[in-house]
Amino acid sequence: MTALSASSTVWIDAANRIKRLSVAAGFSVDHSGKFVAALSELIGNIIDHSQRPETGYIAFHIEPRRLELIVADRGVGILTSLNSNPEYAKLSDHGRAIELALSEGISRYPKEDGHGFGFRPLFVGLANIARSLRFRSGDHCREVARDSDGPPLSRTYELAVLDGFFCAVTCEV
Repeated sequence: MTALSASSTVWIDAANRIKRLSVAAGFSVDHSGKFVAALSELIGNIIDHSQRPETGYIAFHIEPRRLELIVADRGVGILTSLNSNPEYAKLSDHGRAIELALSEGISRYPKEDGHGFGFRPLFVGLANIARSLRFRSGDHCREVARDSDGPPLSRTYELAVLDGFFCAVTCEV
């Protein structure tokens, strides 16, 4: 597990380890780059949106043909972050907030600032190898899972309250 740090050296070391180990585990160089891009987007979101980036961390486990990646923080969570955008100030449902945050063009920043375009393209890039994507914030979870080569199935459901944000990604080749 690696705590988020203001030091770019820590991030570069973690990114290089993930790239090297994922290729050694059987993933392509292209997929390895997409893991690092997804991780970078998630870490950037913690820094930009959580209001408590010092609580952020990453963890990963790599074994032959399988990678598990976790990025989490104990910040304000997705709903509170979106509420700071006047367009979503009245939003009160954590599940809907997660769904919106995973949609293209949605951010706590106004649309004209060009934010809210990071999640979708990155996870589309992992779509062929992602077995599960799990996003938790507040009292809800959004899960996208796929069995073998079938289409991904998505669902949003209620759980116990979790402060901040949690994302788990499992990929297999």
